[in-house]
Amino acid sequence: MSQKRTKLNGVDSGGPNVIPQVAVNRFLEHVEARAWTDAEKELDVIRQKSDNSQWSRGYVKALEGLMLTYRNNDDKYVFLPRVLANRTEDTISNLKKEFSEFAANELHGEYDRGYFKALDDYFTLLGNMKNQRAPVETPPPEQATLDQSTPSTGQG
Repeated sequence: MSQKRTKLNGVDSGGPNVIPQVAVNRFLEHVEARAWTDAEKELDVIRQKSDNSQWSRGYVKALEGLMLTYRNNDDKYVFLPRVLANRTEDTISNLKKEFSEFAANELHGEYDRGYFKALDDYFTLLGNMKNQRAPVETPPPEQATLDQSTPSTGQG
C-alpha cells in the first residue's frame, strides 16, 4: 500500500491526513542526494495525492521548505543546515524527538502539527540513513576487541 494514514493519539485529527508515504520517502532521499528534478517530481505526486486538510497543507509546506532550504547555497541564516553541519547521531535523535513531540501536541494547530510531522519524518529518514552507514564507517567495539584478542587466542 503506497499511502499511510497518519493518526495522532489513535484518533484522526481534523481529517484523513492521507500522505503518500512511499513518495515522501523518495522525496526525502532525493533531497538528501541533491537530486532536485527527481525531488520536484515526487513533491508533485505528494501534492496531488494528499488531501486538502490543514494538516496535509502544513506537511506539504514543510517538504517544500526542506527542498528550498537545501537548494539555496547560502545557509548562513538557515537553521537546519547549520544544525546538521555535523550530523551527529545525537543531534538527529534530539531533533527527531523534539519535532515528534510538537507533531503530537494538541496545543499546536492542525497545520503546525502536519508541518512538524514532515520534519519528524525527515529526521527519521536521516537517523535510518545514519544507522545504515555507521557499520561501514566504524567497526563495532566487539569487533575491535575480537581483533585485539585474536593473536593471544591463536598462541594458546
